[in-house]
Amino acid sequence: MRKAYDTMLSDYVDADTAAQSGGFESYRYECACCWEEVRLCAADSRNQATHFRHHSGNNNVECENYFGNRNAIISNGLSRKNVRDKIEFYFSNTTKMFSIGVKFSAEEIASFEQSGACFQVRNASSIKPVISILISGSRFLPDASELIPISEFSWEYYVSYSNDPKQRKYEVFRKDGRGCLYPSFFKIKADGDDNNFLAKLVRSETLYTNTPYLIVFTHQYHTLSFQNGVNVGEVINFRTMERNFAGVVVTFTNKTAEIEQQLEAWKYKLEANETLTLLWPPSSQVDESMFIGAECAYIFSSFDMQAHGNINVHSEDIVRLGDGISKISIKGRTKVYKKNAELLLDNHEGTTDEYDVISVAHQASKNYVAPDNGAYLFNRCGVSLMSKGMSTSLTIESEVRHYSFGYLDRIITAPNSAKAMVGKCLLHDILIHYKRTEAFSWSDYDSLELSSVAFEYIEFCKKTGSINSAAKQFIEEGYI
Repeated sequence: MRKAYDTMLSDYVDADTAAQSGGFESYRYECACCWEEVRLCAADSRNQATHFRHHSGNNNVECENYFGNRNAIISNGLSRKNVRDKIEFYFSNTTKMFSIGVKFSAEEIASFEQSGACFQVRNASSIKPVISILISGSRFLPDASELIPISEFSWEYYVSYSNDPKQRKYEVFRKDGRGCLYPSFFKIKADGDDNNFLAKLVRSETLYTNTPYLIVFTHQYHTLSFQNGVNVGEVINFRTMERNFAGVVVTFTNKTAEIEQQLEAWKYKLEANETLTLLWPPSSQVDESMFIGAECAYIFSSFDMQAHGNINVHSEDIVRLGDGISKISIKGRTKVYKKNAELLLDNHEGTTDEYDVISVAHQASKNYVAPDNGAYLFNRCGVSLMSKGMSTSLTIESEVRHYSFGYLDRIITAPNSAKAMVGKCLLHDILIHYKRTEAFSWSDYDSLELSSVAFEYIEFCKKTGSINSAAKQFIEEGYI
């Protein structure tokens, strides 16, 4: 078959475009007719056209001859439970535990809740579930991964729902048919640090350079023999699920024969990494999704954007601006995926505009002592951070702004500062200390509601033909 459903892009792709984008990962493509897994074949053949094929023993003549309607297939595909989007396995270096992450949409949560369905995980396909959780809005948030700790070790985990008999098998820890043990690789998320990070299981057999990984050994750890082309961190020894584990953080900086030989022995291969960055607009992030509050997004990528190849939009929705920057029209859930680079963009409809208004307190003080490390001194020299316990004397030209969790919550000024004074007192202070003037024009004040103090001063300025520049600004702002 020439076309299949791409579970990574949530899109309908043709074989030639998939091959050009390097889409050879396992479990990525599904038959658009029977929804069984298919694989990309004959990508480099001179005798056959590139195509998708069912695995041995799963060939289906109806599927091979099926072309179908593209819009119907995409709609059907998006309504299916996309396994890759919903189920992931994680390791937390903070808790030293493995977890299964599950994600549902708001519609799915409502449907499961109405039917009383449970999310279930088994160690074998026919035994009692080791995890069984009722799916409800009180436990799961829409489009956000819920991490569920795994308490029992198994070479295979089977995930299902109580109202659906179909089970899907996942292998987190690896060994071959002869019992030979291999390590598992977990990709470290970018928002972590050296000691507190979350890492996601690599489900394919391909690793990438310049990407931090955690190698997890289910058996005794032997010192890595890599000499060049890799940065190796400290060994992490931990015990969970009543079993001893060892882990080590590595980043492959270059491909060498030695590295490739070792990875091949572990059933992995190494490729050069790609780069993908959202440049604009500023967006909030939930899990791995970026919520876009605009009709388009500007993206930098080290690869060329291919419609229905590495991004699930039409060609007319991509404008290439040069130097690796593309303008992408956001009309729904947009996915970009190539090699290790992955970006998920959601339109703003899925977010809420509700927020808590943080009130800013104003106080006057001659001296200020910083209660914590969240205060900043603003004066004629610029801005400086005040350490906890540091004191300062405030003048008319300085103020302190205090922030909590990055939000401004307090402004402290001198008792006689310009903003603390209003009306005649403020005007008198300005005329004494500020001497710059400019030409007076009544038209500048036609639309203003003037106070008696401001009107009296303006009448005086009309006679002299000039006005104090600072006084004019404070009149326009309503302080006088």
